[in-house]
Amino acid sequence: MTLLQRTEPAPGGSAAPQPGRSSLSSLTLARVAELAVAALAGVVCVLLGVVAVALPTVVAWIADERSTAGFWQTLGAAVDVWALAHRAEIRTPDADVVLAPLLLTALPLLICWWAARQVVLNRDEMFARVPVIGGWRAAWHALGGSDASAFVLGYLVAGLVVGHATSFGLAPVFLPSLVTGAVLVPLVAVVLVWWAEHRREQHPAVSGGLRWVEARTPVLLRRALPAAGEALVGLTAATLLLVLGLLLVRWERVLTLYGALDAGVVGTSVLTLGQLLALPNLMVWALGWLTGAGVTVGTVHVGWSSSSAGDLPLLPVLGALPEPGTLPPLLWGGVLVPVLAGCWLGHRAARAASRLSTWWTKTQIALLGSLLVAATGLLLGWLATGGLTPGLLGTVGVAPLLMAGLLLLEVGGGAVLAASASHLLARRRVRVR
Repeated sequence: MTLLQRTEPAPGGSAAPQPGRSSLSSLTLARVAELAVAALAGVVCVLLGVVAVALPTVVAWIADERSTAGFWQTLGAAVDVWALAHRAEIRTPDADVVLAPLLLTALPLLICWWAARQVVLNRDEMFARVPVIGGWRAAWHALGGSDASAFVLGYLVAGLVVGHATSFGLAPVFLPSLVTGAVLVPLVAVVLVWWAEHRREQHPAVSGGLRWVEARTPVLLRRALPAAGEALVGLTAATLLLVLGLLLVRWERVLTLYGALDAGVVGTSVLTLGQLLALPNLMVWALGWLTGAGVTVGTVHVGWSSSSAGDLPLLPVLGALPEPGTLPPLLWGGVLVPVLAGCWLGHRAARAASRLSTWWTKTQIALLGSLLVAATGLLLGWLATGGLTPGLLGTVGVAPLLMAGLLLLEVGGGAVLAASASHLLARRRVRVR
């Protein structure tokens, strides 16, 4: 049964919604209740995220005999950690802290992804009939755009309310800084649900809306997306290997810092868990170093040629940073990693185009893919970078704009080179035949 056949009214039934008809005309009490449930799902996601952070925090507080904080102070700290995962700013009497441990950010994202599946894919109207996709209103309705918007709004409002609760403690959340993360997390979850449905096509209504969107997406952009995704996977693998390699080489110094802290069993466990949650941050910093943008930790800057002297916080993982001074001259070869990722992107971009496509068409796909990689790097660089102000640790991480710009030049250069080479080889094969 085709999509259009399913939209035909059943005998004795009401007609299917017409293309372009306003959704307000069908805003019934049941529909209002459905939107309210979607918003409530966003609220529940916030509460589940806070509880997931609060439970291990309270357990650590109970187990640590050295702790002098009270129960409510511990709960307030748990909310602060949840807010930090959304890249919010925490204001203490001495300094303001911004640093999102990205692996912890994945926790509320996972919760939102599960809830977004229920909100977008399990609507009652999906089992009645599929709307005719004749315009953006019908596509928005088929995708569950109103339900998704209510879900994101519910998450945002609940997040702000929970964040406001910390204003009575010693480390309140600066609410305006929470808005971006509280919108981005549920929104990304909804996009992931749509992307998964685009690949599986298990729900005709959502699939119809996605096909409408896909048909109006520029062809070059559609062909660049898979190539950019593969390049990002390659960069992720390279940065993970780099971080693990540095930790392995500098393992003795890391253990020395653990011994100097003497934090006890519970304190050491919490510190180790916190550093593991920041592993994606370290990978983004490694990517910044590979591009040549360098890594900054307060007054310390590590580039290709040298590492500057300065004061570092007493965190064992920072023992992996090189000693101050001149670095081996061949480290600039790290730039080959983003260039090789660009070469693969260009190769895939050339293969995504038709055999008779021009060089300029293949180059456009390669450049669009490079732009997507750079845009992703910009977002990740912003998320992974933070600091503590005022003080010497004002910047901890990378310069997002500089890293994204260098990533665009290096990946783009490799992509254009590989796309051009693939195009010339393809033309030569055609001439030989």
